[in-house]
Amino acid sequence: MKISGSYKLPADPETVWATLLDPGALEASIPGAESFTPDGDDAYKLDLNIGVAAIKGKYSGRVEVADQQPTTSFRLVVDGKGAKGAVNGSAQFTLSQSKPGETLVAVEGEGEVAGLFSRVGQRLLGGVAKLLMKQFFAGMKKQVQARVKAAAAD
Repeated sequence: MKISGSYKLPADPETVWATLLDPGALEASIPGAESFTPDGDDAYKLDLNIGVAAIKGKYSGRVEVADQQPTTSFRLVVDGKGAKGAVNGSAQFTLSQSKPGETLVAVEGEGEVAGLFSRVGQRLLGGVAKLLMKQFFAGMKKQVQARVKAAAAD
């Protein structure tokens, strides 16, 4: 399964980079995150409770940030499982300034699914993945805005 998308965040690449890699901002932005704990350098264990279509349920997994090129790109490696199936994959995040005070984050990734996930079809999973990414970036936008506001207050 392949996923892709691009999202605009209202800050410079340095601020967006710092926010995307901030554990608190990640936990607040990941849809359904119930716990998000460190598990080594740039890696986290997480528990999710997802309430979307055929993938509704509780899941546990691990997320690792790899191949960091500060303020320009990184790769997110994900491995997770739950009662309805498992998923593992990675996504490349690439940041570029689209205009002053705005950063475009392009995401390209692919994953493998097993269990019920593999039976519900790529089309349904692709739609769910896009929905979850949209929710994640809506949360990240709020986190970026809060960071910009806090920096302006200082």
